[in-house]
Amino acid sequence: MRFRWPIRVRLKWCPNCNVPLIQDVCDVCRSKGFDVRLNPPADIRPAFQGDIEVIKEALTNEFGDTSLINELITNKLILLNKVPHYDDMKEVLIGGVIVGRYFFDPIKLRWRWRLSRYSAEVAVRKGLVKHIIVDKVKPLDVIASTKDEDDTQYVVVNKDLEPLGIAVTRRGSIRVQTLFSKVATSDVITKNSSLNDFIKANDLMLRTLISRGIKRIYVLSSKVGLPVTISYSGGKDSLVALDLALRAGLQPEIIFNDTGLELPETIDNVAFITRHYGLNLREARPDRSFWELLEVFGPPAKDFRWCCKLVKLIPLAKLYKSLYPHGALNIVGQRGMESINRALSGNVWRNKWISHILNITPIQEWPQIAVWAYILTNKLPYNPLYECGFDRLGCYLCPAANIAEQYTLMRIHPDLWTAWEEHLLKWSSSLKLPNAWVKYSLWRWLNPSASGRRRVEVKCLGRDYRSDWISEYEARVGIKVISRELTATKCRVIFNTLIPYEGLIKQAGILGKVAVSSDDHSIEIRSPDYTIKLLGNTLEVVINNVLKTNALDLTLNIVKLVVRWVKCVNCGACTLWCPNKAIELIGRKPVVHEGKCLSCGICLEVCPISDVLVDKVVTPLLTGNLSLTRMRRQSRTITLSRSLRLNHIQKSSTLELNTDVEIPNHFFS
Repeated sequence: MRFRWPIRVRLKWCPNCNVPLIQDVCDVCRSKGFDVRLNPPADIRPAFQGDIEVIKEALTNEFGDTSLINELITNKLILLNKVPHYDDMKEVLIGGVIVGRYFFDPIKLRWRWRLSRYSAEVAVRKGLVKHIIVDKVKPLDVIASTKDEDDTQYVVVNKDLEPLGIAVTRRGSIRVQTLFSKVATSDVITKNSSLNDFIKANDLMLRTLISRGIKRIYVLSSKVGLPVTISYSGGKDSLVALDLALRAGLQPEIIFNDTGLELPETIDNVAFITRHYGLNLREARPDRSFWELLEVFGPPAKDFRWCCKLVKLIPLAKLYKSLYPHGALNIVGQRGMESINRALSGNVWRNKWISHILNITPIQEWPQIAVWAYILTNKLPYNPLYECGFDRLGCYLCPAANIAEQYTLMRIHPDLWTAWEEHLLKWSSSLKLPNAWVKYSLWRWLNPSASGRRRVEVKCLGRDYRSDWISEYEARVGIKVISRELTATKCRVIFNTLIPYEGLIKQAGILGKVAVSSDDHSIEIRSPDYTIKLLGNTLEVVINNVLKTNALDLTLNIVKLVVRWVKCVNCGACTLWCPNKAIELIGRKPVVHEGKCLSCGICLEVCPISDVLVDKVVTPLLTGNLSLTRMRRQSRTITLSRSLRLNHIQKSSTLELNTDVEIPNHFFS
């Protein structure tokens, strides 16, 4: 069954005005538009000059010819729609027709062009692409053999040279990849149009979105009576949310999370917006820089995002707890079409990490093109990085970003990217990894069996290449497992290093009501349900009551306590979220006061060392199993969101708004 986005645009096209419609009827000519079939959620945006340059580059790379450019780019209004791809791909929509898709090839490290029905017809006519004539064609059919290199495009045509689909070369064969559907129209409408024409044609819907957003802010702020803040990132969505808040008569404090990894243009935009609107700026910054923390954790990855906790979440939580201990209403520029999680979050919600802050988004249902229409109509000072081809703004070395974004960054800020590459090369050497780990951005995955990493490794290093994940993980943490015995009732693990007894004694309260005895050589921790013994570099856990606990669970918790004692980065997450103030950092070490400790485990859940470094790196080493980490994280019986209720108000994902509040008419003018 095909997946359906919770929020998506019902996009149509006005044949008279030659603009997209986000409503049923054009407000200029009153005609109904025809359906435009785009990949959901069809969150289109206008192309800027940087995007157009990339399109030209993709066409030139693919065909070695620039003559196709003038055939395709026939209008001022060029629209882009992001589609699923293993890196970055966008549909190009002009005159109501998808004229093609450009994508970034992470193997060849260049922009390329994938033909659509329309551009295939043009390319065949101009002799820019090879074609194969067939009578009938099915998906994945092998229709010929070839000596062309992999990923070379062929257009599959019938005897009248009408395009039927696209085939690509794979290991000496030409295999059908895409079949074109029979659409109502395949001709580009040539009438010139612009974003201003779109705004006029969609006047009713745009006004509705604006008034609805202003009303949402005004009603909720009137109801809750809390101080108002705005999470401003320097991006387009938070800019619109801020402007709507001002139109609602509010003067929010700007909250900016300065990770130390923001691009200069973003820092400048935040400073300018603060002065431009005359607002107060509050900045959250990490206590230790990303570069210091890098030495402890190693490069972050899609599945190893320690940086989100340490340079974003914890500083932000500290700031909110300090400035707004009794709560605040935080306005967020979040849209449901950005991701599934955001689509499902609703208009009003609480974050489990900062649950005393109530969040509201006034633009949850806005399509991206409406955001840009609002910005350009009201001449809002947006971040110039968007004109360079950026889709999103944030930490410039984020592993969740596409390689395409890194490629763009290399061209705009080569100094920043070169500095990051030097760190990556240093780590690749220490982890004994090939240069391809840096060149092809394999560092973006921690788990060597991750599909994205394997896809690139197979293409670049061959199908037989397999990284030695054990050596790689051992080099990251400096911990080796010499031997292991793991059962439901007993675990015995021998490490390559002595186990620091003091760290376990000072945190023993987390394990429950236990009796601790020790001498110069060993330590023993007893409870009615288990016995823990540490001798030199050996850890042994024996379970007396299997109904109460599990040997592996307990062993992993002990390892978390020990490793975080050794590698503590003094971030303060444990003290920040402990519900009974039972833990404090003394001499950069976590010390638990047994009389206060509830043994709830929150401090282990929020600690970046235990929850990220141990869970993602040490646990696989201890168990010898890469896949066990994910299974264990999904099956934890104590969840953070439930435990945090001890300290904060209950998490809420929805809130019924009282709309019986008088709203001044001038807000909707």
